[in-house]
Amino acid sequence: MKISKILAGMSAMALAASMMTMGASAAITGANSNGNMIYDVKTLTEANNIKISDVYGVRAYFSDSAAGVVEQGAGGGFIFSSKSNNWNQKQWCNGCGESETHDIQYDAATKSITRLEETPFWTDVDVSDAEGEYAQIAFCEWWGGDIDFSKIVLLDKDGKEIEGTDVNPGGNSVDLSAYDATEVTLAGNGKAKVDTGKVRVNVNNPWGEDVDKLITPADFEGVDAIAVTAEFDAITDPVDFAINFAIFSDNGPQYWGEGNAANKGCSTEAVTVNADGSYTFLLKFDEPLTVDGDLFLDLQSAFEAATDDDIPFAAKVTSVKALTLKDAPASSESTESTDSTDSDESKVILVDSTDSKTNSAATSSKAANNASNTNPSTGAAALAAVGVALAGAAVVATKKRK
Repeated sequence: MKISKILAGMSAMALAASMMTMGASAAITGANSNGNMIYDVKTLTEANNIKISDVYGVRAYFSDSAAGVVEQGAGGGFIFSSKSNNWNQKQWCNGCGESETHDIQYDAATKSITRLEETPFWTDVDVSDAEGEYAQIAFCEWWGGDIDFSKIVLLDKDGKEIEGTDVNPGGNSVDLSAYDATEVTLAGNGKAKVDTGKVRVNVNNPWGEDVDKLITPADFEGVDAIAVTAEFDAITDPVDFAINFAIFSDNGPQYWGEGNAANKGCSTEAVTVNADGSYTFLLKFDEPLTVDGDLFLDLQSAFEAATDDDIPFAAKVTSVKALTLKDAPASSESTESTDSTDSDESKVILVDSTDSKTNSAATSSKAANNASNTNPSTGAAALAAVGVALAGAAVVATKKRK
């Protein structure tokens, strides 16, 4: 989604936010800083060669995990927005009280919510890219647990799907349930910038300026992993980012991209940033981390640019978590089987992988992540992750970085 289209609706979004009487304790995965998940209507119509005059409504399908959350009770706003109609909001819910009035009810059979108008809502002018014009679909959640969507489809006048297509709203979710997480205090948010010709987002760069030092290294003493969350805006083409890391000791762990000979003591996976949203990156250590000095930590891409002004997108760090593994559950002494005929086949564990939106620390792979991240403006599969090795990274402690 183009950042200009988001900015065009900011005043309307601010007005809508001021009208909400209930605080948003839940979150939509990949939502913007205002808690709204926004889709560009033109992107959806162009992906399937759909005439805007044929669009009467929208259906949003929840992911399997989100559907389970919604079925416990949730509600929020279902918004059609444009310059001429402003922030046109209806309410959706599941499990709302009898005294409450909500326009749209959750459909458990299809795990979706649907908004259908009597006439086409958006016009050719709305999707013309003319100055100040925009056409958006937005969602917000006022109560309930964390949710996301697996598919957004446009509907014709009869409520039938028009060439429905899977849409990745941007962002990912990472399963941190195996860890105790401590949110560390950030000294700032950083930004996308160029170093050695490649774009990166500094989290802690001891050689950089103060704005490149967002964390306190001592906060990570003894951790088993680090989670970094960054928000990306104005993404038009897929960009692969991965954590680069080094601890300043002779035998400290370091990671400089897939396949780099200097990698040791830790591991991570590249994540394809293919649409605006919030993305989380996970760095896991082989042993609890010892911090005996400073450390280097950034989000590094293979995206090339000559200067900071040449970077077409924006990025900022919104969260860094220090993670320690939870104690493993005690083994039961009564689980020994008396059946001596067990075969290998009888011990196969089936894993439900239907929720392709989840980038799980336990089950995800880079291939799965790339397969589930699709550029919404082109429908093309996201580019395969590539190595992000830095020249001279093996001697990080002696090479000055600017």
